[in-house]
Amino acid sequence: MGRRKSSASGWLLIGIVALGLLGQAIEKYWPLALTIGVLALILWLASIFRSTPKSANKHRRSYKAPRPSKQNVFASLDDSPSVPPAQLSKDSDKFWVSPGDSQSLKGNELGDMIYFGSDLAGGRGAIIEPALVDPKLGINFKRADYTIRQLDYWPSYSQASPKARAAYLKWLSQGRNDPKADIGYVFLYFYGLERRALVDSFKSKQAQAEMAAIESEVQRLLSVYSHNNSFRRYASSFRDWLMLRRGTLLCPINPPSLDQHGELTLAHRYCLGQFALSKTPLPAPWALTWLLGDPAARLRTPATRCPDIFRCAFLRQYALDHGEGLKLPINKTRLKVTHHPGNRNLYDTGRTQLTLDQPDVTVLSSPLKKLQTTADTCMAQIDSYSRYIGRNPDREESADALLELPFPLWPPTAQQQIAKLAYTLRTAGKPMATPFEKLQSLLPEWDGVTRKKYLGLTRLLSEAGLGIEPDLAFGGKLPKPEAKVVLFSDENIATHPDTTPEYAAAALTLRLAVAVSAADGNVGTEERDLLEHQLEDWMHLDPSHRRRLQAHMRWLIADPPPLRNLKKHIEDLPPHAREVIGDFMAEVAKADNQITPEEVKLLEKVYKLLDLDVQSLYTKLHTVTEGPVTVRPAGKSTTDHVIPPQPPSPVPTKPSDELDMDRIAALHAESEKVSAILSDIFMEAAPEPEPEPISEPDDEIETKESLLGLDNAHSDMTWKLLTRTEWSRDELEELAEDHDMLLDGALETINEAAFDTHDMPLAEGDDPIEINPDIIKELTA
Repeated sequence: MGRRKSSASGWLLIGIVALGLLGQAIEKYWPLALTIGVLALILWLASIFRSTPKSANKHRRSYKAPRPSKQNVFASLDDSPSVPPAQLSKDSDKFWVSPGDSQSLKGNELGDMIYFGSDLAGGRGAIIEPALVDPKLGINFKRADYTIRQLDYWPSYSQASPKARAAYLKWLSQGRNDPKADIGYVFLYFYGLERRALVDSFKSKQAQAEMAAIESEVQRLLSVYSHNNSFRRYASSFRDWLMLRRGTLLCPINPPSLDQHGELTLAHRYCLGQFALSKTPLPAPWALTWLLGDPAARLRTPATRCPDIFRCAFLRQYALDHGEGLKLPINKTRLKVTHHPGNRNLYDTGRTQLTLDQPDVTVLSSPLKKLQTTADTCMAQIDSYSRYIGRNPDREESADALLELPFPLWPPTAQQQIAKLAYTLRTAGKPMATPFEKLQSLLPEWDGVTRKKYLGLTRLLSEAGLGIEPDLAFGGKLPKPEAKVVLFSDENIATHPDTTPEYAAAALTLRLAVAVSAADGNVGTEERDLLEHQLEDWMHLDPSHRRRLQAHMRWLIADPPPLRNLKKHIEDLPPHAREVIGDFMAEVAKADNQITPEEVKLLEKVYKLLDLDVQSLYTKLHTVTEGPVTVRPAGKSTTDHVIPPQPPSPVPTKPSDELDMDRIAALHAESEKVSAILSDIFMEAAPEPEPEPISEPDDEIETKESLLGLDNAHSDMTWKLLTRTEWSRDELEELAEDHDMLLDGALETINEAAFDTHDMPLAEGDDPIEINPDIIKELTA
């Protein structure tokens, strides 16, 4: 007992001494002591972990850890149960339910064209096929609803929940045609179709024979689910790939729509190459689609703000510029068609690209330049309309807006009224007077009438083959709503948009004659007939101006100019100017070698108004004219007229309908002088200037932005390079030549810009030349 106490006391003493020494050591060497302690703890934990029996994990699910996708954190490439690749089957024909057959599962008829079974290798052989319907996996049909999203971004049947699997099977068994179905189920089924065509058909004759059925099924799915942009893009690309491989892709008269990014699809590029190969002129709708879908095209605001109007303008102008259509050249660059699968497990199967023995004309810039020129003309035509719509977006079909457009671009309903009016006047063959407000009623409501709008109306009528008096371009004034205007038909009026000195002199002389004829308050029947006859004297005018002159006379008779205003102006004229007018009107009367008593009466009134000697009029009419002439003899007050006897000698006379060309030449020479004098007589107060509309800033070009900070030429070429991941040197030589560049210099410039912005080159290699896929993704995202 004593020894035990002594021993315990000794150990206690030793412990106290040890603790004392340890405390001193820690106080002196505490960093070292702390490090040793941490290491000891780590070793202890490691020994415990190694001692855990493997059987503790035997009940865990055998899934590999998911790796987040770049596009979706819930997706991974290794999302299938971890079955050793050696145990996965690659004989896909054994799993495929052929077209026309059917497979059932737990009382549900699933239909055909699906993979059914267990452990089918995916397209790359390392994982289970996502579209495989595995009957061994659990299914929960309770409240199965395929309209609810239950699948991941990258759907996989094996990784779906039991409820999601049941919903998918329900969708399959009910016809696969409910537009309300969540698009994930449609994609899961679509993955199997892609796998069958992109993988199996290259090694299985059975699969190759089913390509037509797969194409038909894809087309059916598009008819139901094309409202989803993502599915429409993948399915349309796959359908085109199938048709190109099978050789069944046809080029319709009207091109298909552009893809969701507004760019050309495989079908567009294929058909454009077919137009080149067949030497068929490029139809206008196809030309417009190429223009709209090419990233190098430059469309300004008028084209983007008013797309329907721009389309009409382009189709019309294209026919004017290129007739039946452009003839596309056959270039060296072959068309390479790539389908980007929706099923990501097929990305590197090497079967998604086809090289066709036909040109890819979309890499050429020369045809696009011609289309751009046509587009520029169209954008200029609708520019003012676009600006008006920009300020008044709710008045696009008002008269104020339509008057900014060329008549052929008007909506059909608005064109109809003007076309009907043109037909009526053309059939009648003579001018028609009507109140201006009645003409306005044929058009949509106007927001006031200004000189600019009236000029727009005049241009519109001329494009419809009609003319109007008064016409501001021919010296007319803006009519009031209740005033009369005169409309006339003239198919050639657009080629005579402005007045000439000859026409101005004729119109002003006619105005003077009407004013004199209406001095007693109205223009009588005889005077009206005289004025009609006088029009025939103006034989030195072209037919279009003569038709206008007839309409101008009708307008003058409807609203004769007051004589009192003329007298004041005439009094201010010098005697020489009055003599010029008197001589000119006498020459006009003698132009057809006929002078009637009524013409003499009118000329007498004009001479009296001009305060000229009437006797000199008779002399001028008698001395120059050959053949019988009726004039009033000097010194007689009777209204009768004496016909002078024929000359005794047999001097031949000119027929009455033969023109005196010398006299007409004289009329040409005098027209400008007389026009200037008469213009002063009929001059009216200048109209007040109209306020200028608020101008818009210059329209910006709507186009793809310049790439990598390059100039337009290098940027356009870069856009072409981005359409493919590999080019042959011959193809790029042709592409560079088309852009007026040397290939090596162009690639060097583009690569330098790529280094500045992405720290890597865009193009590498000599032949073939590869395009960096990382830069493609960044620039085309």
